[in-house]
Amino acid sequence: MICHHSPAGWQVYRVEDILLVKRLLPVRNDPSTLLIEEHMLDSMTPAYFNEVHLLLTVLDLDFTDESKAIQAIHLQTLNERTRGVLRPASEFTEPDCRVIRQI
Repeated sequence: MICHHSPAGWQVYRVEDILLVKRLLPVRNDPSTLLIEEHMLDSMTPAYFNEVHLLLTVLDLDFTDESKAIQAIHLQTLNERTRGVLRPASEFTEPDCRVIRQI
Protein backbone atom coordinates (compact mmCIF):
# COMPACT_ATOMS: atom_id res chain seq x y z
CA MET A 1 0.00 0.00 0.00
CA ILE A 2 1.25 3.49 -0.73
CA CYS A 3 0.03 6.63 1.00
CA HIS A 4 0.59 10.29 0.30
CA HIS A 5 1.73 12.16 3.40
CA SER A 6 2.08 15.87 2.64
CA PRO A 7 4.62 17.37 2.25
CA ALA A 8 6.97 14.38 2.59
CA GLY A 9 5.66 12.37 -0.36
CA TRP A 10 4.59 8.75 -0.82
CA GLN A 11 5.28 6.16 1.89
CA VAL A 12 5.24 2.44 1.10
CA TYR A 13 3.76 -0.07 3.56
CA ARG A 14 3.36 -3.84 3.45
CA VAL A 15 0.09 -4.91 5.08
CA GLU A 16 0.89 -7.96 7.21
CA ASP A 17 -2.54 -8.44 8.73
CA ILE A 18 -5.93 -6.83 9.35
CA LEU A 19 -7.09 -6.94 12.97
CA LEU A 20 -10.33 -6.27 14.80
CA VAL A 21 -9.35 -5.09 18.27
CA LYS A 22 -10.89 -6.81 21.28
CA ARG A 23 -9.25 -7.40 24.64
CA LEU A 24 -9.04 -10.55 26.67
CA LEU A 25 -8.99 -10.69 30.47
CA PRO A 26 -7.42 -13.52 32.44
CA VAL A 27 -9.78 -15.33 34.78
CA ARG A 28 -7.85 -16.53 37.80
CA ASN A 29 -8.92 -20.08 38.14
CA ASP A 30 -7.15 -23.36 37.59
CA PRO A 31 -6.50 -23.90 34.75
CA SER A 32 -6.33 -20.24 33.81
CA THR A 33 -8.68 -19.11 31.03
CA LEU A 34 -9.28 -15.97 29.01
CA LEU A 35 -12.56 -14.09 28.75
CA ILE A 36 -13.49 -11.47 26.14
CA GLU A 37 -13.79 -8.16 27.98
CA GLU A 38 -17.11 -7.24 26.36
CA HIS A 39 -18.68 -10.18 28.25
CA MET A 40 -17.81 -8.62 31.61
CA LEU A 41 -20.90 -6.77 32.78
CA ASP A 42 -19.04 -4.36 35.07
CA SER A 43 -16.33 -3.54 32.55
CA MET A 44 -15.98 -0.28 30.61
CA THR A 45 -15.59 -0.48 26.86
CA PRO A 46 -11.87 -0.83 26.10
CA ALA A 47 -10.04 1.75 24.02
CA TYR A 48 -10.19 1.01 20.28
CA PHE A 49 -12.88 -1.63 20.85
CA ASN A 50 -14.26 -3.05 17.57
CA GLU A 51 -11.98 -0.82 15.49
CA VAL A 52 -10.18 -2.32 12.51
CA HIS A 53 -6.40 -1.91 12.64
CA LEU A 54 -3.68 -2.72 10.13
CA LEU A 55 -0.49 -4.48 11.14
CA LEU A 56 2.13 -2.93 8.87
CA THR A 57 5.76 -3.07 7.89
CA VAL A 58 7.06 0.36 6.91
CA LEU A 59 9.26 0.18 3.83
CA ASP A 60 11.88 2.60 2.48
CA LEU A 61 11.86 6.34 2.84
CA ASP A 62 9.24 8.54 1.25
CA PHE A 63 9.10 8.79 -2.53
CA THR A 64 8.49 12.19 -4.11
CA ASP A 65 6.51 10.63 -6.96
CA GLU A 66 3.73 8.02 -6.85
CA SER A 67 5.00 6.24 -9.96
CA LYS A 68 8.47 5.76 -8.42
CA ALA A 69 6.90 4.15 -5.35
CA ILE A 70 4.85 1.79 -7.53
CA GLN A 71 7.91 0.96 -9.64
CA ALA A 72 9.94 0.12 -6.51
CA ILE A 73 7.17 -2.27 -5.39
CA HIS A 74 7.10 -4.08 -8.75
CA LEU A 75 10.90 -4.25 -8.98
CA GLN A 76 11.08 -5.47 -5.35
CA THR A 77 13.79 -2.94 -4.48
CA LEU A 78 12.31 -1.87 -1.14
CA ASN A 79 13.96 -2.34 2.26
CA GLU A 80 12.17 -2.80 5.57
CA ARG A 81 12.44 0.12 7.99
CA THR A 82 10.04 -0.82 10.80
CA ARG A 83 8.05 -4.00 11.47
CA GLY A 84 5.00 -4.49 13.65
CA VAL A 85 3.43 -1.04 13.29
CA LEU A 86 -0.22 -1.08 14.35
CA ARG A 87 -2.40 1.74 12.96
CA PRO A 88 -6.15 2.28 12.75
CA ALA A 89 -7.46 1.51 9.27
CA SER A 90 -9.33 4.83 9.40
CA GLU A 91 -5.97 6.64 9.01
CA PHE A 92 -5.61 5.24 5.50
CA THR A 93 -8.26 7.05 3.48
CA GLU A 94 -9.06 6.39 -0.15
CA PRO A 95 -8.04 9.79 -1.54
CA ASP A 96 -4.56 9.51 0.01
CA CYS A 97 -3.78 5.78 -0.24
CA ARG A 98 -3.58 3.18 -2.98
CA VAL A 99 -3.43 -0.61 -2.67
CA ILE A 100 -0.81 -2.01 -5.00
CA ARG A 101 -0.77 -5.76 -5.57
CA GLN A 102 2.60 -7.26 -6.22
CA ILE A 103 2.40 -9.71 -9.12
